[in-house]
Amino acid sequence: MAGDEVIRIMCPNLGCQRVLAVPSSARGKLVRCRGCGSNIRIPVPRAEAPAAQSAPNSQQQRPAA
Repeated sequence: MAGDEVIRIMCPNLGCQRVLAVPSSARGKLVRCRGCGSNIRIPVPRAEAPAAQSAPNSQQQRPAA
């Protein structure tokens, strides 16, 4: 992932809901919304390996038709 990528996230404050554009280097950090001043933690990406492992398990749990 390049350091110049932009993450777009909506402010969780229901009175604001401004869309923020933050650099990908801000993942896992707190940023402040310029619209309302709320602190927002930028989420870190999920690891792709656990997501790939959970997909086959969800298919196995389905009842046979």
